[in-house]
Amino acid sequence: MKTIAVVQRKGGNRKSTSCLNLARCLSLKGKKVLIVDLDDQKNSTQSILFENKIVHTVDEVLVNDELFVKDAFTATDWEGVKVIAGSSNFSGVIRELDGEVGSHLVLKEKLDEVKVDFDFCLVDTSPSLNILVVNALCAADFAFIPLSSKYFSLQGLGQSLESISKVKKRLSPDLKILGIAFVIYDARASLSKEVVSKASEEYKDYVLKSVVNQNVRIEEAQTARMTIFDYKSTDNGAVQYEALCEEILSIMEA
Repeated sequence: MKTIAVVQRKGGNRKSTSCLNLARCLSLKGKKVLIVDLDDQKNSTQSILFENKIVHTVDEVLVNDELFVKDAFTATDWEGVKVIAGSSNFSGVIRELDGEVGSHLVLKEKLDEVKVDFDFCLVDTSPSLNILVVNALCAADFAFIPLSSKYFSLQGLGQSLESISKVKKRLSPDLKILGIAFVIYDARASLSKEVVSKASEEYKDYVLKSVVNQNVRIEEAQTARMTIFDYKSTDNGAVQYEALCEEILSIMEA
């Protein structure tokens, strides 16, 4: 199982949307996928699960040594995809884990229990840098950063890369940056082109070729609690997310 932490220190960058669309794209390619929702907004959970289906949430997985990860899986309507649901009690988990020896490895140890059962695990993280985000990065093989082409997104990009760099240096030397992808790109705006150009120049080793344009269909799909693949599979957004998925797969397989 290859684990990808989806990281973005600034909101409004389609982090959860990208996590779900990539997971769905992988499932349509016949891959078995686990989604772990570590974002306190619970967007990934709320988009594909109904509350009455959820038996255990990720906070229980992290603090209950007696709970097996597989017992916290919630099935989805997507073949081959399971979710460990998000929680409203992350503040309590953070307090419990902070200062505990080895607490940055709790998620990794839990995911090791099921690594032979899935091809990929995508971890949706919070914009705040806390022990849960550190857990996600320590459990991950790769960090993926979705980004909009708005100017202030570059600030969040710098913060995200700094966080990843610190975790790699101090805690998880095998962690790799999978890439930076512009997933809200306005091709008509000169500022968008400027932002992409600046990011490509400054972080040329990481900026991916695939982009996802600003697209009302993706927003409509999100409102309908669907991915673009289920909402309108022929839409350009689906084509672009599939291209992004293919590029990501080629990098991981290299």
